[in-house]
Amino acid sequence: MSKLSWLPEHAEQLKRLRLSAGVEITTLAKKHSLSSAQVRQLEESGDSAFYSPQIKYIVGRKLIRSLGEEITELDFDGHFGSTALEEVPPLISANVQQPSFHPSSHQIFSRPKRRWVPLLLILSTLVLAWYGMVVIPRPIQTPTIDPSALDTKESTQMSQHMASLNNSHAVSNIGALADVLPVSSPSECDWSSTSLDLTPASGSRPGHYIYLHAAQASVVCWKDSAQVQRRIAMKPAESMTLEGRPPFHIYSPDISGIKIYYRGKLIRTPHAGVKHIFLGKD
Repeated sequence: MSKLSWLPEHAEQLKRLRLSAGVEITTLAKKHSLSSAQVRQLEESGDSAFYSPQIKYIVGRKLIRSLGEEITELDFDGHFGSTALEEVPPLISANVQQPSFHPSSHQIFSRPKRRWVPLLLILSTLVLAWYGMVVIPRPIQTPTIDPSALDTKESTQMSQHMASLNNSHAVSNIGALADVLPVSSPSECDWSSTSLDLTPASGSRPGHYIYLHAAQASVVCWKDSAQVQRRIAMKPAESMTLEGRPPFHIYSPDISGIKIYYRGKLIRTPHAGVKHIFLGKD
């Protein structure tokens, strides 16, 4: 079996399938909670948008399967051909018929019936109930502030700050991956607790975002230097990227169950009692 490496043949296969399906790069990226830059690097070259070549290969294989084929693999004779892989189940059946394109239709892919969805919803509700709450997923909304309650200078600064949030997408990849929860009491995001500075001395990635991967069901609080904060319920095996203005604070009573990457480094807590960490110190 070949190593997990994304080859030019894979890039050509993905681009061919996407063009055949009549799907734009932005549409494909949004459907699978990716950035447009990641899809472009899968079809062209480069890996700066991915944490490792292995992750790039896994994401590319997922997109090829979603378009109705298996990834092209190198066989024992040195030739490339489609080979079924068993370690990860395909997202959609390989014999899904491509629907005819209608300009008035916004649906590009026909979704197969998934009978496990109701069971997954029930299990998710039980996990959230175990944390003492029942969460109804809702879209992220930018808080509104009455300008009349501020003086002229404060109103101008607040308008500029809100506009920068709308333009920079301070939190990305959350809508399809986790539930953003309201902060109902200060103890749920205890920013007043002592934080531990775990900023890496150096790194290979930019410092304007943090990457999280949940090993178990966890609730995590995130805050950047602009005082933008989120409280997020993560399900097991979910990942997300949080973008904002460094430095960042992260608080979670289950922080040991979350893998935190910053500037390309895995952040390790020195002991299990750590709940509040600080990243991005100048």
